[in-house]
Amino acid sequence: AAMASGKPSVVLCDRGAMDSRAYVDEDAWKEIVSANDWTTVGLRDERYDAVIHLVTAADGAEAAYTTANNAARDETPEQARALDAKTMAAWVGHSHMRVIKNDGVDFEGKVRRATAAVCRVVGVPEPVEAERKFFVRHMRGFGSSVQHQRVEIEQTYLLGAVDGSTERARKRSQHGASVYYHTIKRPLRVGERIEIERQVSAREYDELLTRRDPARQTVSKIRTCFVWDGWYYELDVFKSPRHGLCVLEIELDPGYIGEPPIPPFIEVEREVTGEPGWSNAELAVLP
Repeated sequence: AAMASGKPSVVLCDRGAMDSRAYVDEDAWKEIVSANDWTTVGLRDERYDAVIHLVTAADGAEAAYTTANNAARDETPEQARALDAKTMAAWVGHSHMRVIKNDGVDFEGKVRRATAAVCRVVGVPEPVEAERKFFVRHMRGFGSSVQHQRVEIEQTYLLGAVDGSTERARKRSQHGASVYYHTIKRPLRVGERIEIERQVSAREYDELLTRRDPARQTVSKIRTCFVWDGWYYELDVFKSPRHGLCVLEIELDPGYIGEPPIPPFIEVEREVTGEPGWSNAELAVLP
């Protein structure tokens, strides 16, 4: 219907394919995926440009949680919190995930946050990426209580970008399956950039690589994605360049004021947001 309209459209799904993972055990999930010749990357990353997780009212807005307005809902608050955590964990690993908590807002405020998240994804008024970046000195591991996903990333910088922009082709892989992106980033202010990204086919990705910038090497890293205290984090450990370099990234709403919490199992050396030499594009420059 969106395609037939002939107009720019946004399709919002109240549920997504990965939600089912929260309602079955791991063996059953693997059997379902295998029987249908699916992959987690295909279900999670290829189908959706972004994931916006609204935390259940049973977690942080308990007074508003009720089963009276939904005949299909029969979970106790405890059960609702457990299922919500499993559902959120099922989506961890997506490159554009937002978590909308219940802290300090009523339902209308929560709706405004979700609407703003959608607007950011589609570029209304423009797709601003607001990111804080920290140089990690040491981490003690995630433990069993922090759900996380590891993906392999290769990003190659391309010739042809103008006006201080950078252009890149990116490959994200997990469990032998890959998804591909073409991204243009233009600096806006410290910690904020205009980001225009689209998913591309493997063939188009290969075509983009013919424009690789010979002055930069391909960035290769392992990215660990996780949610902690309602924030979505990405922890990058570089394979090349700067083998072993570890950087923690947190994407915030533009104009966010305050310090995002650093998980207690991660020890940071310092914040490097906006520092020369710490962007991936600058790290990729050949000596």
